[in-house]
Amino acid sequence: MDGGEIKRKAKRKIFPCEINARFTGQDSYTVLAVKDISALGLRVIVVRLIKVGDFLEIKMCINGRDIQCKGKVVWVLMLRPGLGRIISFDAGVEFYEMDIKDREFLANLTEE
Repeated sequence: MDGGEIKRKAKRKIFPCEINARFTGQDSYTVLAVKDISALGLRVIVVRLIKVGDFLEIKMCINGRDIQCKGKVVWVLMLRPGLGRIISFDAGVEFYEMDIKDREFLANLTEE
């Protein structure tokens, strides 16, 4: 990227929270920290090796609303190790198989 403006497909909102996600091949859910959210996806911090194209099941509670859907990792950036030298990844996840009412709820949330 050249530092220019990035074209976004949907309006996003900085929305720090946590979600539960289960990656393909994983038996249990992992808690992921959300950085921002939109009606089409979210940006998360992941402390395991992931790659573009990985699929995951998502369970989240946003402002009291339980939402379940599936997601696909569409971009990944390795973050510099911080305190404790833990390597983590900044990743973009695109939603799919999401109920239309949940997508509308998230679209309204980003307009607030």
